[in-house]
Amino acid sequence: MKDEGVKEIEGAERIAVRRARRQDLAAIARVVKKSSRSRLVVDEALAMEWLFSKGLLVAAGGGGVVGVAAWQVENLVCITDLFHVAPARYRERVGSRLLEAIETEAGVLMCEANAMVLPTWTPKTVRAFLHGQGYEHKPFAELHRIWREVLGEWLHGDEELMVKRLRDRMVMAPI
Repeated sequence: MKDEGVKEIEGAERIAVRRARRQDLAAIARVVKKSSRSRLVVDEALAMEWLFSKGLLVAAGGGGVVGVAAWQVENLVCITDLFHVAPARYRERVGSRLLEAIETEAGVLMCEANAMVLPTWTPKTVRAFLHGQGYEHKPFAELHRIWREVLGEWLHGDEELMVKRLRDRMVMAPI
């Protein structure tokens, strides 16, 4: 019987998606650096800030941390602004598990959508992966007014959005 939250990767390695811990900080920095091809400079202090300010998930197995994602919720919109898997060959299996964990938590919080905030240099392969997971490129101007208010704080002019609706209908009255 398999452990809860553990899945086989490439037939050999068992991977668990879980909340990040302090002892993961160096590994988080390593995964982000490798996945971003050194475009993002992350040290343990920044990873610690993420740990205490966001929902920070890691995908880890016998070989260590191979994926990291950070998210938070505001006004029924889940914002995922950190999503990295390294090595890239794990993207499909590890990335889908990270997204599944975020979307499950966002569903519990009644979120209408998950908005992936991506740097403009995000590789086409990552965008194609996200598209395959149900995410669509959305120009900021085409978003609902409330979503624009929320996401406006997250965009600084050099990011792009990929959005996946998590609910069929928007919440128009207090829950």
